Amino acid sequence: METALSLLEQNGLLNSWFDHKILPGQSISSKIQTQMKEADIIVFLISPDFIASTECIKEWELAKNLANGNRSLFRIPIILRECAWMDLLGSDDIKALPNDGHPVAKFDDKDTAWYQVYEGIKRVIDELRNTFTPKPEFVRALERTDFLSQEHIRLQDIFVFLPLQSVVAPQKGSSQYISPRQNPITDLAQLLKKKFTLIFGDERSGKTALGRYVFLSLIEQSCPVLYVDLAEVSGRPTRNFFRTTYESQFNGDYSIWVKQNEKTLIVDNLSGRPQLVDFIMSAKDTFDRIIVMSSTSTFLSFYMDEERLADFEVLRIDPLTHVLQEELIRKRLQLSNQVEQLTHGYIDQIENRVNSVIINDKLVPRYPFFVLAILQTYEAYMPSGMSITSYGHCYQALIVASIIRAGISNQDSDINACFNFAEQLAFRIYRHRQSHNSEPFNFDDFVREYLNLYHIRDSTINRLKHTEFGIINADGQFKTPFMYYYFLGKFLSNRGDENELRIQEMCNAAHISSNYLTLIFAIHHSSDTSIIDNILLRTSQVLDDIQPAKLDKEETRRFESLVSGIPKNILSNQDVESSRKQIRAVLDEVNSLQTSTDDNGEVDDNTTSLADESYDNEIANEIYRVLKNNEIIGQVLRNQYGRLEKSEIEKIIRFVSDGGLRLVNLAFKSEDAIVENMQYVKAKNPDHDFDEIIDGLEALTFLWTIINITQITDALNVPEVRRSISNVVRQTRTPAYDLVGYFLMLDTATELKEPEKEELDRLLKDHDDPFVRSVLSLRTQHYLNTHRSRAPMEQAICSLLGIRYFPRYR
Repeated sequence: METALSLLEQNGLLNSWFDHKILPGQSISSKIQTQMKEADIIVFLISPDFIASTECIKEWELAKNLANGNRSLFRIPIILRECAWMDLLGSDDIKALPNDGHPVAKFDDKDTAWYQVYEGIKRVIDELRNTFTPKPEFVRALERTDFLSQEHIRLQDIFVFLPLQSVVAPQKGSSQYISPRQNPITDLAQLLKKKFTLIFGDERSGKTALGRYVFLSLIEQSCPVLYVDLAEVSGRPTRNFFRTTYESQFNGDYSIWVKQNEKTLIVDNLSGRPQLVDFIMSAKDTFDRIIVMSSTSTFLSFYMDEERLADFEVLRIDPLTHVLQEELIRKRLQLSNQVEQLTHGYIDQIENRVNSVIINDKLVPRYPFFVLAILQTYEAYMPSGMSITSYGHCYQALIVASIIRAGISNQDSDINACFNFAEQLAFRIYRHRQSHNSEPFNFDDFVREYLNLYHIRDSTINRLKHTEFGIINADGQFKTPFMYYYFLGKFLSNRGDENELRIQEMCNAAHISSNYLTLIFAIHHSSDTSIIDNILLRTSQVLDDIQPAKLDKEETRRFESLVSGIPKNILSNQDVESSRKQIRAVLDEVNSLQTSTDDNGEVDDNTTSLADESYDNEIANEIYRVLKNNEIIGQVLRNQYGRLEKSEIEKIIRFVSDGGLRLVNLAFKSEDAIVENMQYVKAKNPDHDFDEIIDGLEALTFLWTIINITQITDALNVPEVRRSISNVVRQTRTPAYDLVGYFLMLDTATELKEPEKEELDRLLKDHDDPFVRSVLSLRTQHYLNTHRSRAPMEQAICSLLGIRYFPRYR
């Protein structure tokens, strides 16, 4: 056979190996197994002696298993002598050589037999050279997700395409940050229309996931593509780099593959090494499309003004929109074995928890990694000796995962040493900021002072500053805001007696973002209710001279004309998914106006005033404090409901509700104030008549009322305390509390069922106020537009509301 195949070897089409090439002293079985696993073709010379050999049969079974593992592996039985070879094959439907499995020994001319073997193997080689199939092990490596524990979940199963915004670099000498253009790229087809692109994004923004997804999508379409991770490439790429890379990723002949058109090169983890631009430029000679991935810091430091990359369109990865976030959550939940029925209401509850952890993008950006991290238990990362509440658990998991990936042992002692260092660092940074010292924070001074008091290895501190996985930057600042607030809150919580005054001051100024976020993490870490009591005490004094609105007829009579003009039927005939996308698009617009983050990753302490010139700043701050206090207390409920007595939970529910209803009553408190506002508006807009001004103020007051009721329900949206909420509503019995209770009932319902219908029926009978009935109807129809319930139940609800029901597109 060697003689018959010698021409194939001479032409470089075949490298042969057989066990006679095993050197003395080498393990025979392990060497054979290694070679078989690396082979494209395994040939078996079948005879009675082969069938009788136990070792030969083992090798036959190994080859069979390798072929069943989706490898592009050809097993070729060559029949030497008459034997029971068909029984050996059994159900294996593979073709034998010579033709029709005619034994070589039965050929009158043996050269004819071996020529048929030559022709058969040559056809296999031609097939292999022209079939550019990816190697399964490489594909599996790209399909793996960063942290999801279920092995059956692939990247493609949970991937959502983040918006890619085309940006323009500033002119030379300008320090102005790049300015975005409009019309982001939102799908793969749009991206692939680009010839050369450089995509940059923040840490954990999904750069690598995007590159992998593009690669996996292209190979599914049988498009020629290579994937290069520069983090795994040391030094300057060699001349044969692309051939070597191809052979590690694909089967088939590179010299044939490289002649194809529309080849794509995906380059991940672009660093600041100067020779890499030369590498990218040289790739243009081979590839028709190049997609390069870079971190934001690398791009801004090394490539923003790189003239050789002038023909590359620069794209920035933006965070998830609320529409994409829901898509990601839905995909992830659909892959979970724990979810029996995935209703819109259930997704809303999960999304509410995610949003409450992200806190309107103030702590972590809305990237898929962080959303998935919140959904993931992270049990594998958690040292056994550490306790934390469920919501703080998510952030602790992210921090511990980073520390471990930076090379620090997951032993409790090592993790605790890191945490103590980080707590002390956060508090020292806080004190430095409070002192308004114009000098930058001196991290080296902190380390020296810390080492005088505590033991920690120098190597541990260095790992905490790991470029990719560490939690501290080179200047000693925390890499992300949530890490700073997490450790500052932990420091204050663990030393509550020493920091009681600081906590009180933060409560008094909860309208400042840094105080608000620190208090939330202090609650996460709290092991008793003292901090909670302190917060309730300090915040209960806000607007305490204003009674909570009742929303009875006396208060809402000003809305009579406005309510009469509102359409009675807003039930949509479009599908539920389209309605939900519209609502989430509005949320994205609102969030874009929220607090921005400065260059150091620190949330800006300046707050947007909620008042215009007609209010003084104190009133504006009081309003903002109520809103922030309610968010803080909502976090208390989410984190601590399991160890608070029901009476304490009901107290918190009243506290949040009354705070929001006091804000409503700001608009109702005095006719004189309304007249003053009318006069103020008239003075600034003399062309407007008073009727227009009155209508506008009524509309704003109506909107203010609905917004504050919604704010209350957002803060109290904890399904686990729904019974306590019902008790408080039943005891209070004002229209305002009835609306709060009903809004919460809808927000915590997975779909409309009999309890929701009965409560709506009761409320409509108890209240003949047009305002209350209108709000009940509009809120219920909004739920029907954005959730699916059973058709008979939807019909019954519409009958109660006195509106026509019609089936919507599903």
